[in-house]
Amino acid sequence: MPIAVGTASWTDPTLIASKRFYPPGCNSAEARLRFYATQFPLVEVDSSYYAMSSASNSLLWVERTPDHFTFNIKAFRLFTGHQTDRTKLPTDIQAALPVSDKKNLY
Repeated sequence: MPIAVGTASWTDPTLIASKRFYPPGCNSAEARLRFYATQFPLVEVDSSYYAMSSASNSLLWVERTPDHFTFNIKAFRLFTGHQTDRTKLPTDIQAALPVSDKKNLY
């Protein structure tokens, strides 16, 4: 089985601030993802741990990368047993939850 190497995000603040990876003028998340995908075959989507990614965003990521590119999606924190603020859930799921004075779900 081949080993693929990538980073934890194409929008990592440290990576962007270093000004050593992205070429000049590569300032948007779209431009960064397109460039990143020319350098690495995969990336971890770290933001999915904090909030569920929308289907429309996910489709944009796929459209901006080559067919062979892999997104390693980090599991949403509620799925890993970590406390989750109700407001981090999609609005339709929030509406389906029973009323509670508790801020976090487990």
